[in-house]
Amino acid sequence: MGIRKSCIPFKIGQLKKQIVPKTVERNFEREYGKLQQLEEQTQRLQKDMMKSTDADLAMSKSAVKISLDLLSNPVCEQDQDLLNMVTALNTTMKRMDAFNQEKVNQIPKTVIEPLKEFGSVFPSLNMPFQGHDVRWLSWGS
Repeated sequence: MGIRKSCIPFKIGQLKKQIVPKTVERNFEREYGKLQQLEEQTQRLQKDMMKSTDADLAMSKSAVKISLDLLSNPVCEQDQDLLNMVTALNTTMKRMDAFNQEKVNQIPKTVIEPLKEFGSVFPSLNMPFQGHDVRWLSWGS
């Protein structure tokens, strides 16, 4: 009695069995790439927000200084209409500076901290399969 071909458990050249279908593996790689891109964009947004707040503060401080310098200019003392306009400008610049200060104080609570918390949802995208190496998903790889 000979051995039947259908009873041979391992054939030479037999394809490796996939744990996960190729389409699922490709979808996983695509989603992983999107998560990496999201993490990079989140970090960039945090840095940009910090730069923006620094620029806003510098701009409003400069605007207040300019309006104060204009107020102390002797030309304003000679022309009442000009003095009224520069006084209104100075008042507006001080209000803008106060609003900017309030905005800058709120940004950490409303933008920076939520972004950091969001980033901690996926604490490590630097997993062993970084660079889309998902060979561990198939048998015998």
